[in-house]
Amino acid sequence: MTQEMMENVYENALNKYNTGWFLKMEGSYGRWFVSTFLDSGIIKTIDEKGSDVVDGYGRTITLKKAVIDHDRIFELWDTDPEFMEEIKETT
Repeated sequence: MTQEMMENVYENALNKYNTGWFLKMEGSYGRWFVSTFLDSGIIKTIDEKGSDVVDGYGRTITLKKAVIDHDRIFELWDTDPEFMEEIKETT
């Protein structure tokens, strides 16, 4: 997979975060998204107000702004390449 294609994986994940799409996906996908991109640090929230979104239960939630943490991506490729390979295979 090329660097450009990998960027698309992360850009798509950031877009899913910013639009709140991951909150609308109830169940395992939403949990997978949070674990894969947020808990891992690939998508890092910053202390600024982001989008207001409605989750899958009809609740309005205000997200923080987020960015892709490229340093964390490089770190994960060095420390956990199997995890990173899984990301590109499942997205």
